[in-house]
Amino acid sequence: MTPEPDVHTAVRRDVARSLASCVIVDCETTGLDPDHDRIIDVAVLRVRRGRPVALFHRRVRPGIPVPAPIAEMTGITDAQAFGAPSVDEILPDLVSFLGEDTLVGHNVAFDIAFIDAAVTASGSLPRPPVASLCTAESARALIPRHKVGRYRLGTLADVLGLEHRPRHRSVEDVFATFDLLGYLDRVNSARAGN
Repeated sequence: MTPEPDVHTAVRRDVARSLASCVIVDCETTGLDPDHDRIIDVAVLRVRRGRPVALFHRRVRPGIPVPAPIAEMTGITDAQAFGAPSVDEILPDLVSFLGEDTLVGHNVAFDIAFIDAAVTASGSLPRPPVASLCTAESARALIPRHKVGRYRLGTLADVLGLEHRPRHRSVEDVFATFDLLGYLDRVNSARAGN
């Protein structure tokens, strides 16, 4: 039997380290471009020793209309976002909650880009660089495609029987990502025991 490639070992180590201490982040936005689109819903789940210990969640007034396809997908309408605080109002608490922990997310670069764009637009000092872990990339490295088909969070939640199901709402999505992170860690443990 051939030894596993180093990339698998590194991913397994990063998953275990993240589950010990991280923040899981998810942003719902008005579109895909952080230079032009805005956050409308954000959640961050703090994880310590493999357990959720605190949750930050804010609906955000984007300052631009919520496009109809986004409202349909997320269930967040202009009317719902209208009374929410602006991103500038929630940003200090969000950045403080993120701290300097490893940022975990499903396609986490998307969430990081939107948070960093909001920080830049506010004129605040940039967030310090921190480690990140993408559960989509980790799943691709640790779970064969034939077992799951696509590596979308919803598909993985269904196929793997995860407790939480993502709904394009930030709170549900951070909990589904937490479930996936735990699943990936259990895959690590099972393989290490062989």
